[in-house]
Amino acid sequence: MRRWARDRAVGIALAAVTLVVAVATRSLLGPDAGTRQAFGLSVRALVEEGRVGTLLGSLLLASGPVELILVLAALVLVVGGFERLVGHGRVLGLWLLTGIGGGLLGVGLEAAGLLARGVWTTPPITLATLQPETPVLGVLLAGSAWCGPLWRRRIRLIGLTALVVLLLYSGQPEDLDHLAGAFVGLVAGAVMTRRSARPVFPRSSSHESRTLLAAGIAVSAVGPFIAAVQPRGYGLLRPLGRLFHDPLPFAAGVRERCAADPTAARCLEAARLAHLNGPGPLLLSVLPLLVLLVAAAAVLQGRAVGAWAATAVGGLLAVLGAVYYGLLPVLGDPDQVQDLRAAVTVQSVLAVLVPLAVAVASFLGRRWCGVLPTRRALVVGGASVVAAAGIGIGAWLLVGLLVRGQFHPTPTAAQLLLDLPQRFVPTGFLRFRRPEIVPVGPVADLLSGGIGAAFWTVLLVAVAGVALSVRRTTTPRDQERLRALLREGSNGSIGWMTTWAGNRTWFSPDGAHAIAYRDAGGVALTVGEPAGPAEGADDAARAFALHCDDRGLIPAFYAVRPEFAAALGGPGAAWATVEVGEDTIIDPGAFTMRGKHWQDVRSSFNRADRAGVRAMWTDWASLPLVQRTRIEAISEEWVAERRLPELGFTLGGQAELEDPEVRLMLAVGPGDRVEAVTSWLPTWRDGELVGLTLDFMRRDPVSMNGVMEFLIASVIGIAQQRGLEFVSLSVAPLSGVDEQGEDRVERLLAVIARRLEPAYGFRSLAAYKEKFKPEHRTQVLAVPDAVALPAVTVAVARAYLPEPVLRGARRIVDALRPEAPAAAGADR
Repeated sequence: MRRWARDRAVGIALAAVTLVVAVATRSLLGPDAGTRQAFGLSVRALVEEGRVGTLLGSLLLASGPVELILVLAALVLVVGGFERLVGHGRVLGLWLLTGIGGGLLGVGLEAAGLLARGVWTTPPITLATLQPETPVLGVLLAGSAWCGPLWRRRIRLIGLTALVVLLLYSGQPEDLDHLAGAFVGLVAGAVMTRRSARPVFPRSSSHESRTLLAAGIAVSAVGPFIAAVQPRGYGLLRPLGRLFHDPLPFAAGVRERCAADPTAARCLEAARLAHLNGPGPLLLSVLPLLVLLVAAAAVLQGRAVGAWAATAVGGLLAVLGAVYYGLLPVLGDPDQVQDLRAAVTVQSVLAVLVPLAVAVASFLGRRWCGVLPTRRALVVGGASVVAAAGIGIGAWLLVGLLVRGQFHPTPTAAQLLLDLPQRFVPTGFLRFRRPEIVPVGPVADLLSGGIGAAFWTVLLVAVAGVALSVRRTTTPRDQERLRALLREGSNGSIGWMTTWAGNRTWFSPDGAHAIAYRDAGGVALTVGEPAGPAEGADDAARAFALHCDDRGLIPAFYAVRPEFAAALGGPGAAWATVEVGEDTIIDPGAFTMRGKHWQDVRSSFNRADRAGVRAMWTDWASLPLVQRTRIEAISEEWVAERRLPELGFTLGGQAELEDPEVRLMLAVGPGDRVEAVTSWLPTWRDGELVGLTLDFMRRDPVSMNGVMEFLIASVIGIAQQRGLEFVSLSVAPLSGVDEQGEDRVERLLAVIARRLEPAYGFRSLAAYKEKFKPEHRTQVLAVPDAVALPAVTVAVARAYLPEPVLRGARRIVDALRPEAPAAAGADR
């Protein structure tokens, strides 16, 4: 505890000073008006009265007990946490610089806003603010410069987005000070580390991209909540948030308006509108935002329905905002509404653009949400929403006609029909439109306020229900059968990859073999050879080819042995093949690190011993949460450094680490800190483990040199102790293709490999594996007809890279064409 406190001395000291100031000023439960004016920062206090002390005083006093507790915790955890990273003196300097600098910048911007009221509505000049969070946020953004690329991006992107949203929706002076302090911290950190202060957007994995998209959707839903419950606000997007605020008067408001003259028009209008109020309109103001929150949670889990729900709701809110502010004057009524087009402002435009941006981002981000719902859940959910809409519409028209005496004035069927859309829209969107008919009876009240709330409630439940369902390409029973066959014999080092998500499984008629494949644009692209006993594997493969032919699919066996490919067609019917890589096999029984060739591997063990790094053989379920989080961070940083997204197909990611049959070899340094990680897939025969195959490889950029050699050699040592037959360093995809080869498809694959080489290093990885003196076993792609090879090659590219790089499309197409004169090729 002493060491923990010593590492956070500045943060603890600042928290103690803040607490002492709160006690001394009797502000534990919040300062009184005099104390706030004495300590608070405002344009008048700083500019007109010259009270410079408020720049520091406003940093030491909180507005209430909840804020005080949060600030004390943040000082110890956030400021103290970065104190360990950047040092005591630096963190204290950053706290003072960002707090005072943020206050000066915030007051300056507020004063500028007073001179330009048409651009930014500003608070009163005397409004004093307390801003103890400003220097904490400044230290957080400044400290991001010392973080790795993953956390630097997370802190800057999510932190700045949250602060900007608060400013736009709430617009309080302290919101402006918080963003100003964060900006000062961002610049200060960049200057001190000589790194760019601008937010960078390196490549993210699908998981990280989903996380950021979900955060954006959630923030867009929380922002209007803030604006709706905020008694005062000056933000640019406050108009959008106020659309979700129920503007209808309650009984107290009616009494206030009718106290002086019960016959006045103001009193009669309030009494009329009060009939529209109730639980239904209140729920209707909240439910669309709750649907967005559920959609954000679904996107975080990779559910496709989340992306589609956010797209639909965001688009709907954009259209409603455009109608409300007169950008789409569908509901315009010159007798009831002033010329809204003349009142179009930056605020009203942003109120439309923000939900529209959410809709567009969700639509574009649907590619990261590949988890589809079951057909049953989709049908039930869709039918429920349609039924809720139909029942609501029918009830409004039929019941409304039966009890039309409970409306004022008594409506016709046409008037009920024209009024119907307003029943499904939050009342805040309709505040400039005087209601044509008002319910004055109990049934009419229930009908008017209930059908919209009921529809949105059903939609909310339907989205949540559909998101919880998952359509599986392979059922749990099929997965169990596949794993049982793999234990009997997988006929290849990559056999365990057939269990990965995204693969479909075909079983032979006798159930003795299974083939995993992906339906990629009319191509059934397999993952290795059939699972099951070696005897009869060829017959199973031919039966699979017939199965594909019956369904209009092109069978393509990827990464199989040439001997297996030669036996597929039978006598006189050889399949077309092209080499795609080489499996690198090590015999653990013959493994030794003696000799000059093994100097690098031996040195890695010596470095590990000096650095206190040990090898840890484990599995994902056995790891504590802190080490799992560390592995995820290492993986995300690795992805962030690449210019292209993560590959798939035969290259596993974080999700594949969670398989209980997959083993992990970790490099663990002092303090149980994970420095590097490798994963190893099992290969079985007759129920016995006979081999291990390397899959996942990630390391911390600052880990010791040779950490991967250390881990791989440690695994080979374990395999040697257990008497395993082989250790495979896996196939480096597309490493064996020749760009000058005679076959067009081989040239095409070579072009793809060359385009991906700078980012993924297939050939450099193959060269790296030579350190372990492996045996090379050729792997080929086999298809029944050479004419199908171009389509199959495109399927391979799509399997590895779901988001193809369009700039390379021309070169890929050029590789398919016969050799042509350079001039002709250039003309084309």
